[in-house]
This record gives sequence, structure tokens and C-alpha cells, in this order.
Amino acid sequence: MATDHLGWKCGAKPSGRLVVGNRLMPRIRHCAECPKCGTRYLIAGSPYGNGSYLVPTVIGCSDEYILYCCCRELPVVSRWKAVELKACAISKPAYDRGYGTAEEMPLARSGTRGAWPFDAAQRVAAWKSIERRKNPPSGKAE
Repeated sequence: MATDHLGWKCGAKPSGRLVVGNRLMPRIRHCAECPKCGTRYLIAGSPYGNGSYLVPTVIGCSDEYILYCCCRELPVVSRWKAVELKACAISKPAYDRGYGTAEEMPLARSGTRGAWPFDAAQRVAAWKSIERRKNPPSGKAE
């Protein structure tokens, strides 16, 4: 199969960004943000050159992290659950450092977030209703 059989070529630039056709695809990574100074930290970059670090609350588990940011005299401590991490488009300098400003690491746009296409509560209620009809409480027949 030829590399261009689909009409586009895919490859990696020295910057580490993916190139598809003529488009430069952004480097999207999950980040934790210091609540005091707004510096954003890549999950896998700890320890950081500015003295800050991000550690999992349980070794080997990626469900929750604690960020120790050295933006103040005493470290600013914040806890991050995996679902609270921010998806950011990372610039090369910020990627190389492992952290950066909101300008260097803007939030990535996502078309998949937002409202569910259906009401989950209604689906659960309907499912429970079907279960009740299949298995009525003892002494009652439908």
C-alpha cells in the first residue's frame, strides 16, 4: 500500500507535532492548573524546573493528583481528580519545560463535551419500570 493512497500524507515534524496533509495538529495533553498563579502543568512532567511537582495520591494510579506549585513562599497545594484535569493545546516551549502559562497552553476545543444527547435519568427510570413489570413485587400480578 502506498503511503499516499488515501490522498494525504502523515508524518511527524521535528517539533513533535503531527502533520496530516497541510495541517499542523496541536499537541493535546492533560494538565493541572495552580489555583493561585494559573500556571499549567503537564501530568507526566514532574518534577518541574521551577521547583513545583505533581504526584499521584496513590503510586501507580492516575485517578487523583496533588500539585505542589512553588509560585509563593510556601508551596500552593491543590488536589486534582482525573476528571478535573484540563485538556490543553501545548506549545513546544511549554512542552519542553513541562509547564507554562495559559497563553502557551490554551484549553483545547472539544466538540464532544456538553449535554448528553438524551436524559440519562429518564432512561434509568424507564429501565426500572421495565424491570418492575418483569418482576412484580410478591403478591401483586400485572
